[in-house]
Amino acid sequence: MEPASLSFAVVGMFLTCCKGYKFLSDTKNAPSDARDATRRVLMEFHVLGSWGMHFELRSDLPEQQNPEKLRFFLTNEHARRGVFDALCSISETFTDVKRLDKKYGIVCEYHTKGDRSPRMPRDLREFLDGVDCPPNRNHGAPAGADEETKQFLKTSKTKMSLLERCRWSVRDKERIKELVTRLKRCNDDLHRLCHFDALAQINLALPAFVLGQYKNFMDLYKVAAIVDQSAQDLTSPTSEGRERLAAMAKFKARLTTPEKVADKYQSRWRLLNQEDYEVRSRSHSYSMGTSLKNWQPIFVEWQSYAGDDNRPRKAAEEQIHKLASFLSLPHRPHEFRGLDCVGLFKDTANDRYGVVYNLPAHLRDVPRSRKPESRRIYNPRTLTDLIRSSVQQNVELGERFSLAKKLIRSVVALHTCGWLHKNICPRNILFFAARPAPGQAIKASKIDFRCPVIVGYGLSRPDDIADQGREEYPRKPGVSRWYPIRAPNKTARESIYQHPDKATNPRRRFRHSYDMYSLGLVLLTVGLWQDLDIDSRMFADVYKCRRHILGRFVPDLWSKCGAIYGEVVRDCLTLSTDDTELAEQGQRNHALRLAERLDKCVA
Repeated sequence: MEPASLSFAVVGMFLTCCKGYKFLSDTKNAPSDARDATRRVLMEFHVLGSWGMHFELRSDLPEQQNPEKLRFFLTNEHARRGVFDALCSISETFTDVKRLDKKYGIVCEYHTKGDRSPRMPRDLREFLDGVDCPPNRNHGAPAGADEETKQFLKTSKTKMSLLERCRWSVRDKERIKELVTRLKRCNDDLHRLCHFDALAQINLALPAFVLGQYKNFMDLYKVAAIVDQSAQDLTSPTSEGRERLAAMAKFKARLTTPEKVADKYQSRWRLLNQEDYEVRSRSHSYSMGTSLKNWQPIFVEWQSYAGDDNRPRKAAEEQIHKLASFLSLPHRPHEFRGLDCVGLFKDTANDRYGVVYNLPAHLRDVPRSRKPESRRIYNPRTLTDLIRSSVQQNVELGERFSLAKKLIRSVVALHTCGWLHKNICPRNILFFAARPAPGQAIKASKIDFRCPVIVGYGLSRPDDIADQGREEYPRKPGVSRWYPIRAPNKTARESIYQHPDKATNPRRRFRHSYDMYSLGLVLLTVGLWQDLDIDSRMFADVYKCRRHILGRFVPDLWSKCGAIYGEVVRDCLTLSTDDTELAEQGQRNHALRLAERLDKCVA
């Protein structure tokens, strides 16, 4: 069969399998003694959905499919038949009602669902009795497919339509584990057919695909427990993705745990004594310093709680404390690329807090010295500093690609865990001195491009503010659940990294697409390795400024970095900013696809 015809058959079978998963993983209609098994089935549904998303197949919008990527994948003769056979195995698992009963302990029964007729339809009775169903003529098959494939696809669709008219109950809940094992085996067969690079991208995307659908902290803990068990199978091609999913689910669960519960079961941030730290400069948004207890170098980021007419100090302080709780959580995903937060101290004289971070491990191991020249090795360099430095003008294209990939993966990981950065710009991307070879000294001039550090979380907040105050954990009357911290002073040139919609209406709710817009401008400066030289007169009209960037700077990326990099940056700058829940889920998925496309950039 031709790849084009088979791709449409695969799409049809994929959608049929998704219907079976939805029927059996509906926890609302599941018996109470089978909820745990239902969640395990649902997790395998997520794994199949992640595979489909990689090939741009959508189970939620069946009419919006783009099989071009799948068609190219099916040109591989080894994968051509294996993909269809694996999906057929999943479909047969759901539609073989006799095997569901005898082997897995699941009984399907007729459910009227509003139909007042007491008599069971004949076709449904024959289906439940195990009689082969004739294919429904209304269920079409792709043109060009062979007769056997057409017949099987039509029959599967007919059986699935009959199955959706049933309800299920559990005869033996212990045997449902065998069903989960079979579904996992079918998913593993699908993933083994993928190319190594495609499999790596699917494993990276799995946490973002799954966690965007969960907000309740109890559900997240259950997801982590279920996935943790399935990740123990190291022979599975998805074990790496499941392991990352379990770790990020636990982290997001800690983030979304209500304060009333978190104060009881989780360790909080530490309030430090300002006298224990020597800070060398206090005039910038961040400073370097030294701990007087152990003479370790530290990095301090300043957060002001000074209020104005509309921002009470108490509310601002509360949000700095919440931010400290976020930054101090242990076991953060490595993709966050942040420093380890020790705690914070209060600088009462200047109405601000100092958030204290440890430096990278190799800098903490350097012999201590109080000489000013020896302290230079601890000082970070911002991305802006490196671009303007004459020493760093010859940065290889491969290093810039690697840096761009790490930055976009970091933002995707942050959004996956339910947080927004809100202040992405070159000034908040730091680089420290590189780790030296054994027996050599650290040199301040040798920068480690492989380990960018993202700071500037002063404006950061959860992405679901409306869901933070749940009824079972109400907030105190008169106290804002989330109050924005005062933004650090920005120059007019740095303000271009803010999305035009947000710049013209600061009261607009911040969205994922705004972070992606800021990231797109950072990727633009990385690709060109130059500052965006924009006439200051354009700053008055932010939309005109964006049009100027898209028309003047972005086209240069095609000649300097290639078409893929240029298209990714352009898409970041033109991403939809709709505020609906479905639109934001689409923005997260689109960011994942941008990260996958950027992975193709090599030099």
